[in-house]
Amino acid sequence: MRLFFASLACAFVQTTGCASAAPAAPARGETLSVQAGRDTRELILYAPAKADGPVPVVLVFHGGGGGADWMAGKSRELTRTMNSAGYAVAYMNGSSRRGGDNLRTWNAAHCCAYAQRKKINEADYADAAIEALDQRLGIDRSRVFLAGHSNGAMLSYRLAGAMKVTPRGIAPISGAIFADQPGVPDRTSIFMYHAADDDVLSYSGNPDDKAERWRTQPHLGFAKAEAKLAELKSCGPGSAASAPEGVGVTTRQCAGGSVLIATTASSGGHEWPARPKTDYRIEEALLAFFNSQK
Repeated sequence: MRLFFASLACAFVQTTGCASAAPAAPARGETLSVQAGRDTRELILYAPAKADGPVPVVLVFHGGGGGADWMAGKSRELTRTMNSAGYAVAYMNGSSRRGGDNLRTWNAAHCCAYAQRKKINEADYADAAIEALDQRLGIDRSRVFLAGHSNGAMLSYRLAGAMKVTPRGIAPISGAIFADQPGVPDRTSIFMYHAADDDVLSYSGNPDDKAERWRTQPHLGFAKAEAKLAELKSCGPGSAASAPEGVGVTTRQCAGGSVLIATTASSGGHEWPARPKTDYRIEEALLAFFNSQK
């Protein structure tokens, strides 16, 4: 059964290999322990070298079957990009039945696996992380961002309105929402990204994709998800923005001065980091999005 679950995790994460084969994270990572309800949980912090005042922070949520160490190892370019621009990056750690470093998931209501079945309170964990990061660094609570891949992206959509600190923006990559998606706060902007050739968590909302056995409900396809979020956030009509060939970007202005940015890549599958067959770099796109949210 463990080998079966591991094979599912590799298919769901869809990177260059299974979580245990990922390269090591940069040496500057600092592990913090936080108390979330009755549970002690960890995160890995990468702080910027210098800070002029309160520090903006990005909480990063790995995909199903991964872990904080694994995600940090796969995201070294993201860490360098954000740290160089003055952002702290915190790699969050999901839950697993046996408490190993990987094979962890998040409770995104209708996905995934152990965390969903046990109804893990992820908002408690995120709130505790914010408190710990503030004590450690002195963060800018008005500029907290959530970024997630796959199952972690699903979580970011649902956490936005459940945390004590309202995120300034969320960046779900290759994720999904469900029909009962709760409201997203007015001040929270959204950067959503998905590849059209994703066969793990399908772009179209195909209920028979590779992630089918992880979900308890079908997810909405990307276009329907964008329309649903635009309705929830009282957004205006979409306008096309310039983008590299093979990438389409639509921007909507929404209530509360927030924006909804929907990015479709024609290639790249379910990989993390997202790498369509073009000169598009997800790290640069995320930094531009975060920088625009003051």
